[in-house]
Amino acid sequence: MINIPAYAKINIGLKITGRLTNGYHTLYSLFQEIDLHDILSISLLEEDKIDFTSSGIPIPGSGLNLCVKAAELLKKRYHINKGVKIHLDKNIPIGAGLGGGSSDAAATLKALTHLWELKIPHMEMIKISTELGADIPFFITGGLQLAENIGDKLTPQDGEILSQFYILLIKPEYDISTPWAYEQIKRYLIIPENISNFAPLETPVKWQLFENDFERVIESTYPEVGKIKHRLIKSGSVFASLSGSGSTVYGIFDNQKEAEKVQSSFATHPYWTCISRPVINTS
Repeated sequence: MINIPAYAKINIGLKITGRLTNGYHTLYSLFQEIDLHDILSISLLEEDKIDFTSSGIPIPGSGLNLCVKAAELLKKRYHINKGVKIHLDKNIPIGAGLGGGSSDAAATLKALTHLWELKIPHMEMIKISTELGADIPFFITGGLQLAENIGDKLTPQDGEILSQFYILLIKPEYDISTPWAYEQIKRYLIIPENISNFAPLETPVKWQLFENDFERVIESTYPEVGKIKHRLIKSGSVFASLSGSGSTVYGIFDNQKEAEKVQSSFATHPYWTCISRPVINTS
């Protein structure tokens, strides 16, 4: 058996830069892995089947689960005739803009590559992961990366810049469907011909340069998103933003005590909250 964490991520800035003929949108965003994580426990079976169970936050049926799809993909590609048992302990909220499902799929690929003793080069693993979803390649490497195209063109960044910060995650009771959010972008966001991308992270961080285009269209339907962001900024966060297409809003704080104080102020409301730290990729 192997136990492997599947880390969440936040988006630091997210610009929609265009739309492809296949309907996908191109983007420009910084993906930062954070230490909030699901745990996958995976073991081999002699019987040729994929046995999936879960605990923690309820998830859709196994037939739709990306862990199962990842296992099926590797089995077919590498002609594996033995089975696997996958248990997912789910801690990352669903429909939250934190990439939990994609991270679970990437962790499954990495774990099974080890258990099945597959000698898959890193870049080949990246290529395989794109067949499951555009943002899954990020979680193969993790850390801090600049994402372009549909999220699959990735450039590693210096993650040490963010290592000092604490990230307070606030999620309302509701989820936001990613397909719905992109439909709103298509209908309401006018993409300028010349887009000035935000600057790369550098010390000191120019937080005011990082914007998430989804905030403009989502706040009209979910005004609470804007209220949470305003509260985080008013409470002393150095930066606050929607992550991905939501529904999680996060605030970045200089120290843990300040983050904990603000977290406690949300305790009387029906919010899921969590304080997390950036994951620094040293490989």
